[in-house]
Formats: sequence, structure tokens, C-alpha cells
Amino acid sequence: MTTCNTLAVAAAGWFLFAGTDRVDAEALRRGLLFALSAVYLLRFVATTFVMLKRSMEWSEAATVGVWVVVIHGTMAYLGGTNSASVGVVTWLGVLLYLVGSYLNTGSEYQRKLWKRAPEHKGKLYTEGLFRYSMHINYFGDVVLFTGFALVTGSPWALVIPAVMACMFSFMNIPMLDKYLAERYGTAFDEYAKKTAKLVPFVY
Repeated sequence: MTTCNTLAVAAAGWFLFAGTDRVDAEALRRGLLFALSAVYLLRFVATTFVMLKRSMEWSEAATVGVWVVVIHGTMAYLGGTNSASVGVVTWLGVLLYLVGSYLNTGSEYQRKLWKRAPEHKGKLYTEGLFRYSMHINYFGDVVLFTGFALVTGSPWALVIPAVMACMFSFMNIPMLDKYLAERYGTAFDEYAKKTAKLVPFVY
């Protein structure tokens, strides 16, 4: 998975810079696109190996690996072939990317610190950013990739966060909620009654 992510970022960088003979986007947009891909790679490494410290089965790693390649490739191609000038929408995209990154990584870090305390062992974490959404980390991903898509300047890039939101809503969240309900019982039921699933205060 990490290898796929790294290779995808490297390929995006090659397309955005080494392939300038066929790339029309201005240097600023290309630089922003590569920076966002690189930051996502660094966040992924930090989250997987430092905060979560969990292993993936080969099937999951392969699926996520392919998806990551699609994301980096799509953003680099659509943004790297867009000759429009960088404007307000582009910088709005950067802002959303930063906010989404905080929601995702920040929430995971808050949970990690909370779980370090011995008295919290075996308890459901419902504090910090998770007070506003049961899956605020997933919401963070949707926000950051919406921002990433806006930086490309192509409306077609918005398909990526739209597909991601659907996958979270209809696949990941139901499976995770089932697991959490079985593990935490009444505590999870009470949490689910008063907290949004994905989008804070909305859904």
C-alpha cells in the first residue's frame, strides 16, 4: 500500500514536471498539485505506522492501493492539463484540503492520546472531534479530496470525493458501526443516538 502510494506520487510528479512538453497548466497549479499529493503520502505514512499501527490484509491493501493510484493519477492529469489561471477556487481548494487533513489526522491523534490512559482501556472514544461526527476522520477525507479536486480546476475531479462519500456511507460506515455495536454495546447505542454519522450536525 505504501509502495503504491509512493510510486503514484512519483508518477504524478513526473507527469506534472518532467512531462512539461505536453502539460499546459501554469507552474503554480502544478506545484500545488504535487505538494498536495506529497502531503497526503506523508499523512498516510504517519497515520498508518505511527497513530493506528495496524496491518492490512493483502486484499484490502491491493484495493486501497489501486484507489490511491487512481486518485493521484486523476488529480495530476486533470490539473496538469488545465491551462486556466489559478484563482479563488484554487485557494479555496487548498484551504479545504488543510481543514480536511486536520479533521482526519487531528481526530486520529486525539483518539490515540486518549487511549494511552490506562483508565480508558476498552472504552469507546466519543470526545474531541468525534463529538461532532461518529466518523469525523472519514468526513475529513471527503473534505480534503474535495479541496484537492478544486485545485485541479476541473469539475470532473469532483467525482473522486463523491465516490469516496458514497463508499463511506454505504460500505465502510455500516461495517464499522456493526463492529462497534458488537464491541461496545449500550455505550455505542447512546453515542449513535446523539451524534451525526458522517457530516457534523447534518448526517
